[in-house]
Amino acid sequence: MNSDRRAHWHHPLTALNYARAAVHVGLWTSEQKLISTYFTHADRILELGCGGGRVGLGMWHLGYQNVLLSDFSAEMVEIAQSVLQQSGAGLKVEIADACALPYADQSFDGVIFAFNGLMCLRGRADRLLALPEIHRILKPKGKFLFTANDREKGEHQNEWANEPALPDGQLGDRWHETDSTPVFMHSSTEAETVAELHQFNFKIIQTALRSEIASENATVRAFAGETRFYVAEKA
Repeated sequence: MNSDRRAHWHHPLTALNYARAAVHVGLWTSEQKLISTYFTHADRILELGCGGGRVGLGMWHLGYQNVLLSDFSAEMVEIAQSVLQQSGAGLKVEIADACALPYADQSFDGVIFAFNGLMCLRGRADRLLALPEIHRILKPKGKFLFTANDREKGEHQNEWANEPALPDGQLGDRWHETDSTPVFMHSSTEAETVAELHQFNFKIIQTALRSEIASENATVRAFAGETRFYVAEKA
């Protein structure tokens, strides 16, 4: 197995697939509900791991015009810029690594890390770098919205019950096959992720499976499967 846990996100076919998702999948109903609940149009919001621009484009259409999109992958940034330009969305996209963010303290009212992006970092060590960075750049009471596969209550819970940890990782770490290259992702339990958030002084506002928040169409269900949403506040 490829030991480079970031290689998938530099592959041109991966970038193309995420560009297609930006246009053909769009913002999930559950994402829209939570974004509308926790963020105002006046908020300055940072999206991490923007991929092909799916969430940013959807937010633009909802009237959120103060959103900065970012991704560590130059390939993703380039294709997200193209998607936004072709769609007429006037949002900026730039390179930024969630583990070492190039932004000043208390720069944003909200941070979004959509579609399990936090769990696609290279492992727990990276999450423990990214979480304090996200906390640092949020304003007091700023909100952090993200998702994570739930290995206890998700659609693959029976498989996870007998899954061993990777030799160099922890339980929940797994390589998944895709039509470009294998992708590394961690599937967590709710208790595990809540503990990591508490470690860096986040207050849990809401946690719920996507299916508990909204009924999604077949395109979204095929694209993403079940996942758990977390909304945390800088405390």
